[in-house]
Order: sequence, then structure tokens, then C-alpha cells
Amino acid sequence: MLRVHLGVAARRAGVPLPPAALTAAREAISRAFPVPSDTVVAGEWQSARGDISLLSWSNEPEDHGLPVMLRRDGRVAGVTGHLGRPPDADTLLAAARLGETAGRTGGCFSVLRAGDDDLAAATGSTGACPIFYAATPEVHVVGTRALLVHLVAQAARTGSARPEIVWGLPALESMVRTGYFLSDETPFEGVTALPPGGEIRIAGGRRIVTVVPLPAARPMPTSRRDIRTQIGELADALLSSVEPLLGTAEPVRLSLTGGRDSRLLAALLHGAGVPFVATTSGNDGDPDVELARRVAAALGVEHRVHRPNRSPDGESVVVPHPLVRAHNVRYACEGMLSAYENVPGPARFDPAPRMSGHGGEILRAGFLHNQEDPGHKAVRRRMEGFYAKNADLLTERAREHAQVLAAPWLARCHENPAEALDHFYVTYRVGRWHAASRASLLRTSRPIPPFLDNRVVRTALSMDPLWRRSEDVVHRVIDHFAPELRGIPIEGRPWRFEVERSDHGFVNRILRRRARTRPPVAGTAGGAGGGKPWNWRLSPSEELAGLLREGVAAAGEARVRERLTSLVEDDELGRFLAILPRRRMDVAWNLYTVATMMADAFSDPSPPRLAPLRIPRPG
Repeated sequence: MLRVHLGVAARRAGVPLPPAALTAAREAISRAFPVPSDTVVAGEWQSARGDISLLSWSNEPEDHGLPVMLRRDGRVAGVTGHLGRPPDADTLLAAARLGETAGRTGGCFSVLRAGDDDLAAATGSTGACPIFYAATPEVHVVGTRALLVHLVAQAARTGSARPEIVWGLPALESMVRTGYFLSDETPFEGVTALPPGGEIRIAGGRRIVTVVPLPAARPMPTSRRDIRTQIGELADALLSSVEPLLGTAEPVRLSLTGGRDSRLLAALLHGAGVPFVATTSGNDGDPDVELARRVAAALGVEHRVHRPNRSPDGESVVVPHPLVRAHNVRYACEGMLSAYENVPGPARFDPAPRMSGHGGEILRAGFLHNQEDPGHKAVRRRMEGFYAKNADLLTERAREHAQVLAAPWLARCHENPAEALDHFYVTYRVGRWHAASRASLLRTSRPIPPFLDNRVVRTALSMDPLWRRSEDVVHRVIDHFAPELRGIPIEGRPWRFEVERSDHGFVNRILRRRARTRPPVAGTAGGAGGGKPWNWRLSPSEELAGLLREGVAAAGEARVRERLTSLVEDDELGRFLAILPRRRMDVAWNLYTVATMMADAFSDPSPPRLAPLRIPRPG
């Protein structure tokens, strides 16, 4: 359920807002909120002096959930995302410290609040429902959609009700290299994302940004009692995140695979007594399908299989044209995610609650979960790699920009390497990648994310990251909620605590004893020894590779080419395009996304009508 909220406050208290800014907001919403226009409801509020305004839009049914705009005691507010308990909205309206209150409140949401004297907004503990802000000489602009914030700021700056986009070119180096943002920047000049736990408050024309730090972790447990206590705290936080679903009329639709995170959700829903059905994408015989089927059978729930779209002869998969994929990403995710990702097109809102395992790595220590060596030097190399990946393609200016962004995180690696990777995951993989992906889900459906619930996140981060990295925590919580799942293997590699020694004496002894007493686990096809499954995006047909190559090489008009080559060296770009599709296809998707975004400039929210492609399956 995507709600779009926008707040505008004058830089001088008591001075009415420029009319062009509000006119631009009303006109630009179709570009910033790409849903069927006949489904949108709107609300608008203005302070008594005309110096603060709040505008809100929603595409969900009017009788579903909270009103698009909440009102109490002279204040108005808008909530985007999932609020654990609807009565908590009153607490947010009355809170003296909005950021601190939001971080303690159940759910995964952001809130924007206005009154006659101030405008304030806050993100939750992950930033998965983002807040963006910008400033001009006349106004402060705060909102839940970066493009809308940018267009309103541009309108206030230029006086035009239909301003042009000004790209934040240096910031786009991260999109080219990694396909999402590793900073608080956006594609739009002057627009910044509020970090996790952030609050922005504008009063008397002055803007103050504060951030509630992510929790520091407690030491590794030193007794069985301490282990039980911490596991109990996490289990209680998870239970509280799904308790409001007990009375829902429709069962939760859980996307279940053979892995750890969606299995934990299945165990949680089962243990909480929340009705659900499980669905798995794949074909009969796939490890995910077979293991999900076993999990569902053990819990006594219905299991459905969604098979990939194939040609009538079954020899090819049928996929959207890359320009359609890029359009979906551009409008749903505002150019902050690569067209490599699977982002659905616009559709009518479906209120059925949905869950998936996205974000579950928070319970497994974020980027530490796939870090083989957690020592200082190895973690520093990993962090350097985040900002050096594919940097050989960049101009010198773009490489320097990346290194400036890396500096504070490299310093944190020296101070506390485990915490640095743990918090880096929450800040950028969740706060930027997942936030962009989640926006695409919110515009058409009702995702419920227990792993991103503020209370769950803060409880998990307070547990030792190396203990969470061992996967003992996740394993214990699954066992707590659904002991019926013991013995059902995990897809891919085995549990880490079964094969890797911990450096912590007491916990290490317990883990070794548990690994010896557990029954042997059968391997699964496609697991650690079976090789990775075929990915058509990384092994495309010549037709698809040609379309990506042409999209990047042509890049529309000359000024688009000029912008692209301010990020990527022209000679390197030519050499890169010549090797497609043999390698680095992920970067090809990233470049294609940036090039088509600059060429289109959000001119048409309707997806292009282009025939899908057939990608032959290997073998």
C-alpha cells in the first residue's frame, strides 16, 4: 500500500509558499506515483499562515487501513509502509521526538508530520521506507518520493510549474558500478535520503537533521541461560510483528524457497497461529520447489508452484523487453535500482498480505553472513571492494567520488570490523536497495516484512554479530517456532555452525556438540556442489545482448551521451560494449538503466508496448 506524502515549508516563517511549488506537486504526482490514475485518492493541508503544506496520495481502497492523512490536535501526518498497530498512529502524531518514537514503534514505515509551527519526518530503523529532502533559497521540501521532492524544489527555484530534471551526475557512479546507491545520494541533484533512524525537523525556517544510532551489540553469550534469554527476546519481537495478522480475513501469501529466511517466516507464522499459504517460483525438481514442498507438508499448509513463463515448446523463457524492464524500474524505483532486478509493472492494488525472506540477512549479521574471514584486513578489503567494484570503467572524477564515500566506512572497519559490515548492510543494502525494491511492491500489494520491523531489527542488532553470522541464532529461532522442521535440509551450503569453527569458547563448544548430534543432512541438487542455476540475465541471447548494447551505445541525444561519459570513460565504454555478452552482464544492465533514464527523463509513466523476448534455455 503505497502512500506518497510531500511536505513543503517556507525558509522564512510566516511567508506564504510560492504557488509554483504546490502547482508542480499536483501536476508531477503522475510522474512520481505511476499507478492507474482512477485509483488515486488525495488529501491536502496548509498551515494557518500558508507557510507549511502537507500533500498526500494513495492508491489503496478507501476502506482499507489508515486514512491517507491522519489528523489530531491541530497536526496532520501521513504514514508510508506497514504500521504494526494502527493505534500507534496517534502516538506518532503526539510524539515530541518523532525519530526516537518511530524507531520504537512496530512496523516498517516512515512518517511525515505537519503543524502550524513545524514540519517533521522520520524513517524507521532500516530506512526501508525512505524519506528524501531538498532545499532552495525559498523552501524546504520533504517527501517519500525523490522525484517529487526534486520537481517541487526545481519549481520553487525556477518559478516553472513543469521544471526539467537536473541529474546528480557524480552520485550515479554507484548505479553504474553496483546497480544501487551506496550513499545517501539520489539520481536528482540536491535531493538526499534520510538515513536509517533519521529525523528531519523544520521550524522557524531552519532545518535540523538528527539520527538515532543503530544499536551496539552485546557481548557473545557466556551461558545457556544467556542464550535462551536473547533467543527469547528475538522470538518475542518476531511474534509481535505478526500478531496483528491473527484476525485477517485472508491468509498470508508466503513466498517460500529452500533457504533459511523464508523458512524462518514459515516457522514464525506457524508458531504464531497465523493462517498462510506458501508459493514457490520454479519447476518440479528444482531444489527450492522440492524443499519448500517438504517444509509446507511438515507444517500442514497449502503449497503452490508458480512456474516460469515459457514458450509453447518449452525451449525458451519468455521475458519482458529490456526497455519495459527499465521503464518499470525507473518509475517504481525512481532510477535507484538496476533493470537487472525483477520489478513488476503497474497494476491495481491487491490488499492480500504477502511475505518473503528479503531482509533476513539482518538476523545473520548482514554482509558478514557471506564474509568468509571476519578479521580486520579481510573486512577492510571487502569494504574497499564495495566502492572499487567496476571502477575501472569510471572517469577519474567518478572514482574519486566513490573513494570519498568509502572513507568513513573504512574508518569504521578499523574500529569494529564486524559491526561495520553489519551496519553497512542495514544502511545501504536495506536502506537503499531494498527500499527501492520495496517501493515497487507497495504500489501494487501489501507486503508485511517481519525482518524489517523496527523492534525486530533493533533486537537483532543488539546480538553479537559473529554469533548471528554462525547462523545458530536463526536455527534456534526456527526450532523455537516449528520443531517439525528439524531434519529438512537447507538449499545450498549447510548451516555455517555445522562446518565452521567459532572463535568464542563457550558458544563454540555448544555449536560443535550440536553439529555432532544432528543427523546427517542429505545434499540437494543445485546446492553447493551442483553449480549455480542458469540466469538468463547474466547469460542472455544474442538478441537481448544486442538490445542492451544498442541502448547504451545510442543513449539518445548528444547531451545524454555527454552525461554518460562524465561517469564512464569513453574508450572503456567502447571496449566494454565489445565484449558483451561474454562477461560483466550485470554492469550492462546498470549502464542500460542509467542511459535509458537520462534519455527518457520520466516523460511518460505508461510502459512502452513492446513484444517480449524469448531466451533459449541451455541444454
